[in-house]
Amino acid sequence: MFLDDRMLACFCAAAEELHFGRAAARVFMSQPPFSQHIKRLETLVGVPLFERTTRSVRLTPAGEVMARHAAGLAVSTAAMLRATRRAALGEAGPLRVALAPTAAYSPLADALYRYRSANPDVELDLVEANSNRMEAMLRGHHIDVAIMRPMTLDRGIATVEIWREPMMLVLRQDHPWAKRRSIDIAQACTLPLIGYAQSASPYFRQLLDRMFARIGAHPSIVRESVIPTLLTLVEVGVGAAIVPKSLSRMRGEPLVFLPLREAEPARILAAHLSAEASAAARSLIAQLRGGSR
Repeated sequence: MFLDDRMLACFCAAAEELHFGRAAARVFMSQPPFSQHIKRLETLVGVPLFERTTRSVRLTPAGEVMARHAAGLAVSTAAMLRATRRAALGEAGPLRVALAPTAAYSPLADALYRYRSANPDVELDLVEANSNRMEAMLRGHHIDVAIMRPMTLDRGIATVEIWREPMMLVLRQDHPWAKRRSIDIAQACTLPLIGYAQSASPYFRQLLDRMFARIGAHPSIVRESVIPTLLTLVEVGVGAAIVPKSLSRMRGEPLVFLPLREAEPARILAAHLSAEASAAARSLIAQLRGGSR
């Protein structure tokens, strides 16, 4: 036998009312089953909690001690049940999210802030990780949601697109083209470019390869790097680079970011285990899909 919340509610009502009829009505029960709950509680603790006569009910000394503790316990139990129900609705509980580095500078960061503000009881734990690592993190249950760049994933992981952003050409501000309003891909390909390392940034490497192949361009790739080191290489004059617009929020002078005409946009996905998305995870993904537009 264990102390359940119904038994505790009956005891607290009886201790406050000192009248079994009124106490039973308070917890929406008839008196016979109410009295049975009290008897089972007394059996559980092993001592009488009430002295009952035909005319009165009063607490025993043991009952008075229990009443002092039970009130707080009842509040804690009710709070526990509320928290449990809210977690089932996605309104409370832990939510672990891995964020690709470039996504941290996109409007998704603002959407995450709004989600956190609207759901203060969700324990949002954000970690930064390369998209290449996120599938293993999901399968190992180290995270609940991955905010990542597109990549080939095995079965059992569901994805949804939550954001698209334009690609831009980044130059030093003293470059002859720095004051242009925009530039097309073919023009960009005439510059010495800093590309992406396949091992660390396969998505951006493949994205640029597709754009170059579409126009039949063979640009001079003078160096391969990763974000954000790539921006430093542009800054010191190694070459220009094609980057997602979100990076323009990360760096300003002495760099200039020019819109790149006819460029394929970069995409960001939210991923989770197909069969195990929590209510909080589903709620977050829905917010990101709508809130980052």
